[in-house]
Amino acid sequence: MSNKTIRMIISLSLNLLLIVVGVYIIFTVGSRAYSFGNKIFNEKAIDSSENARVVEVTIKDNVTAKELSKILYDKGLVKDKTVTYFQISLSDYNNKFIAGTYELNTGMKPTEMMEVMSGDSSSDSK
Repeated sequence: MSNKTIRMIISLSLNLLLIVVGVYIIFTVGSRAYSFGNKIFNEKAIDSSENARVVEVTIKDNVTAKELSKILYDKGLVKDKTVTYFQISLSDYNNKFIAGTYELNTGMKPTEMMEVMSGDSSSDSK
């Protein structure tokens, strides 16, 4: 074989390898992005309503989404504080939370907790 043929084979092989790697990266990133988005918008409670435990949560005035997601995570009300941060940030309740002490339970979805802490539900704060 001539040098020209060998260069062409190597060039085609490298191009094919780059295409395969590119497709793999796009597939991996796309799968992770879909999974993350699904966790944000397909909310789930920690426990079923029958097994739910009540947890007392105190929030201060002007609590940020990051602080609130950490509080909920530390109290065991949510599984992932990063997902909860984005749920709070993208919700209609962001920056509408009222300082106080609330009784939340592990059977509530994050939106239901946000509803209570923003004063949009009939639940009482102490």
